[in-house]
Amino acid sequence: MGIYDRDYYRDEDDRDLRRSSRGMSLVFMLIMANVILFLVDMFLTPTGHQVTHVLAMHSETIFHPVYWFELITYGFAHDPSNFYHIFGNMLVLFFFGPPIERLYGKREFFFFYLLAVLIGGLVWGIQTGVQSHSLVRADQPPLHAEMLGASGAVTAIVILFACNFPKAQVLLFGILPMPAWALGVMYVLMDTFGSFSGGSNIAHSVHIAGAAFAALYFFTGLRLSRFRLPKRHPHLKLHETPRTETHATYTWNTPKSSPVPDDQIEAEVDRILRKIRATGEASLTQTERETLMYASREYQRRQKGGS
Repeated sequence: MGIYDRDYYRDEDDRDLRRSSRGMSLVFMLIMANVILFLVDMFLTPTGHQVTHVLAMHSETIFHPVYWFELITYGFAHDPSNFYHIFGNMLVLFFFGPPIERLYGKREFFFFYLLAVLIGGLVWGIQTGVQSHSLVRADQPPLHAEMLGASGAVTAIVILFACNFPKAQVLLFGILPMPAWALGVMYVLMDTFGSFSGGSNIAHSVHIAGAAFAALYFFTGLRLSRFRLPKRHPHLKLHETPRTETHATYTWNTPKSSPVPDDQIEAEVDRILRKIRATGEASLTQTERETLMYASREYQRRQKGGS
């Protein structure tokens, strides 16, 4: 029995969101990094909160390349005077991050998370940078603002979850059940209205940037760990063609070595088989074809007791 006979052709709603992954979870490491930096600031610089100030992004950052590291570090700093700031972000990451990490793999998840942080920082930096310069008058001081928190990246995770698992049931505030797609819409609407209402210290533009990035990532099929766009994606097709086959036929040669690292091959096979189910075998790249053949050969060899 080859790899293609495994039960990968289940409906989307039947996908198990609780499957375990090998090794330490990247979501756990991100949460620990945020918590450790929060505690370091609390205990080492309790008065001036210099650690948080160094990590945070400022309205002048975009004009000073020497401080561009803040485009990333702000996403690992949280308001030291508000415990619920870090608690809320890490709680959402804890619940919605693992399914996305298992779906895309640790490496891809890592790139996605950091790029979401970077995009949010760029959007906020350009926005506040323009405002700080346009508000400078002879009788007014320049605008000085500071931004910190993982909310933009966390929003991107929630939206990506809603795109991949739209019918999954989630509990709003741990009480109210709703489908994931409704939660995603609520996130976007709340930040959209918040950005127009003003009078808040919440960086709604960063949240919107994270949501837009997640949607673009999903609908284009972008894969950051490969630094290229795939040729086709099911969500961009104008016309659906009927599919009568449940198993595809493959005619390419089996590679001698794995095209992907061994610790990533299972997650990669899962993704490729979902792609075949959605778009057919013709949409596969040469690397994806070789990955399937290599995995099939290894699976058959293990079944026969080979070494």
